[in-house]
Amino acid sequence: MKAKEYTKTLSILLQLINKFYQGENLSTSDIEKIYGVSKRTAQRYINYLREAGFNIQKKGKKYYLDTIIDNEKETIFEAILSIAKNADIEEKISPLLTKLKLISKENVFYSKFDIEKIDPQILKKIETAIKQKKIIKMKYKMNKRLINMEIKPIKISNFDGYWYVNALNHKNEYRTYHIKSIHELQVTNHTFDIKENILKDVDKAVNIWFKPKGTPFLVELIADEFATKYLQRIPISKTQKIIKNSDETSTIYLEITDKNEIIHKLLMWIPHLAVVSPKWLKKEVDNYIIQYIEKFMKL
Repeated sequence: MKAKEYTKTLSILLQLINKFYQGENLSTSDIEKIYGVSKRTAQRYINYLREAGFNIQKKGKKYYLDTIIDNEKETIFEAILSIAKNADIEEKISPLLTKLKLISKENVFYSKFDIEKIDPQILKKIETAIKQKKIIKMKYKMNKRLINMEIKPIKISNFDGYWYVNALNHKNEYRTYHIKSIHELQVTNHTFDIKENILKDVDKAVNIWFKPKGTPFLVELIADEFATKYLQRIPISKTQKIIKNSDETSTIYLEITDKNEIIHKLLMWIPHLAVVSPKWLKKEVDNYIIQYIEKFMKL
């Protein structure tokens, strides 16, 4: 699981812990609606909590917390607390973990995610608009200008440490807006409907360049042993497939909807990774390398 995906899942799990701790009963359908996820993902969240030691029981279609976690599972929450510090949500999470008596005297975990800090009130307004399906009016900073906009928010995302709101614009076109570039945000009383397939498509996003309505195309890469080892741990994309070759290299296949979804990641992995196809993408990566050499190698 990628760092950004892990952070998103962690945030939802922490919210679910809080809801269950406060005595709420939730069905997978409830979790689907609250967080805009698929039924399969909602069930996976319940499974994660059970595996972590929470005694989550089911009555009818609803899940509830029967007993607090056992002491043998304390370490997983020490890890959660460490990650919460980097996500700037420690103040909200720490009291809950303290109540659950899950923080030991010495936390042996360390995590480092460089996550952009933003005003929690803005996040709260966007979250409210998403849950209530209400249109947002705002001024958005682009090219040093503030532009009046109305958007239909779908999800809050964190890509590479930066916070975004995934939304539909006034033409119902999918767009990703950097939250720190939003000014004078207002949640209106005007509601909107959202198609379920859009929510599922957004879950496939690798970064802000993902296009839900874009036609996916296949990318073939060749990786050396070093790159293969790390890309097995943290895939470039959810669609990634790795096939070991007879030598120490691997062939990697994945699908993307826009070249910018992958091109900067490829540059980060040079010289351990190369594009095989499509040829036009290989040419673009090669041109970036040539530009770098021409611009900086003479320094």
